[in-house]
Amino acid sequence: MPDLCSEVSQLSTELEKVGVDLFTVDGKIIFYLMNNGSSRIKEIMLATGSSYRGFYLALERLKNKKLIDSEVDPVDRRARVIRLATPTPAPSVHRGN
Repeated sequence: MPDLCSEVSQLSTELEKVGVDLFTVDGKIIFYLMNNGSSRIKEIMLATGSSYRGFYLALERLKNKKLIDSEVDPVDRRARVIRLATPTPAPSVHRGN
């Protein structure tokens, strides 16, 4: 069984590479999405225990870093769903000889 402390440390290190601290609202949002997948904003806000303003500021920071995407919930068009952004592969460089 993997050591939980090692996993948390590894995740924290990976998030720091993209400028996110695991123990902030930003990190809690990422962690929640990693464990639960796409979710409605209200579910994530309740799970992270953050204030309304702090939560929406964190969402904007994560969107600006292109770490999350949001879309209209197909079930309830009044709600929005947040998901981890799909990483874009780096463009290949073709060098002609």
